[in-house]
Amino acid sequence: MADVPAYPLTWVTDHLAVGGAPMSYAQLDSLRAQGVTAILNLCAEFCDLHEIEAAAGFEVHYLPIPDEHAPDLPALEDALGWLDEAVYLGKKVLIHCRHGIGRTGTVLNAYLLRRGLGHMGAARVLRPLRAKPANFNQWWTIRRYGKAAGKLTVREPRLEAGKPVDLGPFLADYAGLAAMAQEAAGDIPACGRDHDACCRRPLWLSLIEAVALARAIDVGLTSQVRQSVIEDAAGAAREMDELTQRYGDSHELCVSGWSRRCPLSRDGACLVFDSRPVACRLFGAPAAAQAALWDKTLEPALGELSRQVFVALAGTAVGEALPHFALPDVASGRYVSAVFNYLLALSRR
Repeated sequence: MADVPAYPLTWVTDHLAVGGAPMSYAQLDSLRAQGVTAILNLCAEFCDLHEIEAAAGFEVHYLPIPDEHAPDLPALEDALGWLDEAVYLGKKVLIHCRHGIGRTGTVLNAYLLRRGLGHMGAARVLRPLRAKPANFNQWWTIRRYGKAAGKLTVREPRLEAGKPVDLGPFLADYAGLAAMAQEAAGDIPACGRDHDACCRRPLWLSLIEAVALARAIDVGLTSQVRQSVIEDAAGAAREMDELTQRYGDSHELCVSGWSRRCPLSRDGACLVFDSRPVACRLFGAPAAAQAALWDKTLEPALGELSRQVFVALAGTAVGEALPHFALPDVASGRYVSAVFNYLLALSRR
């Protein structure tokens, strides 16, 4: 018989689970082993549990609700917005109160309504679960939330978005190139850990690097930190736009006019150090060795991977060399617009 995990999860979807409060470090380890990376904690009676969960490495949204009570609607809407974002970014989320019944069921029911299932659709999902609104106050909150949320009629309601393109094989190949760059750099002081000299210059990334970095930001950073990165990146992108207007496509001149630090740098450390771009890994290596590796191996391989990713995402061949993207545009998410504009330009030829 298969081993029973220390924390048995009840999965509602591939990315959303419900249960009771984890009461030991073994249960927290079990959650992590089952893929959970984010927690919506509803326990008002355990005032420090959310801090313990965060210290254990989970992204936590704390919505304290007293036992047998229901959340107020503004706080509920804020929590559901966080939950929607986490699921959209591919994180696996646990919703829990103390026993995983009334408060958990109330928030889950509201989420089902937010996803457009309506009361009857939500009831079908909740029927086999322990997690359900358990008293009049909780049911009345659901009725009030349902009136505000309405019912989705534009498309068939569903809990999760359609299956995305699997970029895993491309990202695995890119990880191999990044490891090659890391090996070539040897034991030189690492940018983003030992110094931040590399963080004082602008970078332009290939599409595969942009996709990998954006994924690391989305999955690896908490919502609050990610928002601060986006704000910093937006300011850096405005400066990059000004430099581009002044110097055109000359990266060398843009570098000379750059005055900001990388939006992913905090107190000299890189927020996504293990996922930093190839150029950051090579920074400080002998120039001749860098040029040889870049020209003969890395640049052609990154270009080919980028073309493959573009075809997988867009379903059309690349007409010419793909554009590169300034790191601030990648960190802010604005690079996606550049990809769409490139695709639009291809369709008009």
